[in-house]
Amino acid sequence: MAIDKNEFRRVMGLFATGVTIVTTRSGDRLHGLTANAFCSVSLDPPLVLVCVDHRANSYGLIKESGVFAVNILADDQRPLSDFFASKETENLNRFENVKCRTAVTSAPIIDGCLGYADCRVVAAHEAGDHTIYVGQVEELAMGREARPLIFHRGRYTGLDHQGG
Repeated sequence: MAIDKNEFRRVMGLFATGVTIVTTRSGDRLHGLTANAFCSVSLDPPLVLVCVDHRANSYGLIKESGVFAVNILADDQRPLSDFFASKETENLNRFENVKCRTAVTSAPIIDGCLGYADCRVVAAHEAGDHTIYVGQVEELAMGREARPLIFHRGRYTGLDHQGG
């Protein structure tokens, strides 16, 4: 049975996720993209995974450099998420006006994020039009205390922190 792509997106959109910006550096080239296909994989060793579309500039740079950082966004970072998700900014220097620093791998760590994981690629699995990059966490830290940016049913939403 053929699966309708729009129906697939609608059903997958029922799963609420946090929002991240996955960043990378290869030489002097920086890039990043908004991603919600991220999760922890293992505690020992500490592993995470990100899924990157083959059409994204970051795909080739992660493949080339073998490093990426996952920056977990706060709910007030929606404009940053939109900027890194835009096809219009795909070929621009997305970091020109974004405050960031580097950690162990030299992938950009975005100021003001809730937390980050700086990773070296230990495995890459082709999966349709994406590659699943598994990264060993070389450094991580919590950032500021704030509510997370959440994505559900194709739009941003928030969490209700009442009651517990």
